[in-house]
Amino acid sequence: MNRRSRTRFKTDLTVNVTSSDLPGGTCKARLADLSVHGLSLIMKHKLPESATVTVEWGSVNFTGELIYCQPHREEFLVGLKVEDPVYETARKYASNPS
Repeated sequence: MNRRSRTRFKTDLTVNVTSSDLPGGTCKARLADLSVHGLSLIMKHKLPESATVTVEWGSVNFTGELIYCQPHREEFLVGLKVEDPVYETARKYASNPS
């Protein structure tokens, strides 16, 4: 049973991730899916719950709180609750990229 209240859209895009909890502060990750208020990432680094994470996807940036980080094959599946609605932020940047 899926308890999510919002539809999640599957992706496989490369994004840049920034967090003070990452070695060197940044890394590449794969954006696995997204919904109105959240993102799932697949990354090589484990992060602590409640870490603040910024995801850069082209000219769009999302900042949020890490909700979970669990093993996924030889990487980690990371769930991020974002501050601004994903769709509205993406739409704003798509219509006004500067």
